[in-house]
Amino acid sequence: MVKPALRPWRPRVDASLLALTFVWGINYAVIKVALRSFSPLAFNAIRFALATITIWAIIRVRGGALRLPRTGLVRLVLLGMLGNAGYQLIFIEGIARTSAGNAALIMACSPLLVAVLGVALGRDHLPPPAWAGVAVAVAGVTLLLLANPSGTHAAGHLTGDALILVAAAAWALYSVLASEAMASASSLAGTLVTFLAGTPILLLVALPSLLRQDWKTIDMGGWLGVAFSGVLAIGIGYLIWNSSLAAVGGARTAVFSNLTPVVAAAFAWMTLGERWTGWQMAGAALVLAGIATTRLSSAQERSGGAGQAA
Repeated sequence: MVKPALRPWRPRVDASLLALTFVWGINYAVIKVALRSFSPLAFNAIRFALATITIWAIIRVRGGALRLPRTGLVRLVLLGMLGNAGYQLIFIEGIARTSAGNAALIMACSPLLVAVLGVALGRDHLPPPAWAGVAVAVAGVTLLLLANPSGTHAAGHLTGDALILVAAAAWALYSVLASEAMASASSLAGTLVTFLAGTPILLLVALPSLLRQDWKTIDMGGWLGVAFSGVLAIGIGYLIWNSSLAAVGGARTAVFSNLTPVVAAAFAWMTLGERWTGWQMAGAALVLAGIATTRLSSAQERSGGAGQAA
């Protein structure tokens, strides 16, 4: 059996993904604060409208154009409906019902799901040490989740936890399918197409919430939150993610998601009062060790000439 060729190591991609994990980690607390003023669906619709405008503006500044083959366009539209509409609708309703830290920890299951789906579909290959790194990182996430002292597994939070878990699966599927689609199209153009496919659905679903929203009660924190989440976390964030999917594949991109819950829990601790324990810190250390193991083992296999094998 021929293994998929390993994609080249891209240090700039790693640096961009590392910065993105911090933005997405902070975004969990930002969303929780913004949802004090916004209804979940209204917040989601506005931030995706801002994200779409952001990508469109970047393309205009760069003088780019949307030139995609018909088959590629259809695939990107379907991906937009999955990753920007379906996933986001589930995610925003989930995080509205659970804590920022808990949502981030459950979402960290997605790299394992990406790796399994990618290998099962023959779109990615990870050497055994890299699999060990993923396992260590997931073990760290599990320890973080079990050590959570905030009582987030009470009955009132179970629905939110379950929705976030479904969202993690949807995001993993998007990441695997988008890896090939983004590799065959401009990341900017591809990202804009997915937004144009998903955002109208979010706006339509949120229309009743937008009409009921009391705009006078939205404070500065709410507006800053929707701007941060829409422009930076979603607009530029999705662009970085999609570019990485095209450059290094789904599995190696998704493993960086294991760092996001560490950032999210730390920031929620500082801003929302969600406390950490020694066990949570131990779990965070495992997450970091798992990321390092996965990245270094993949780089070593590439430098050793491993790639396609019979």
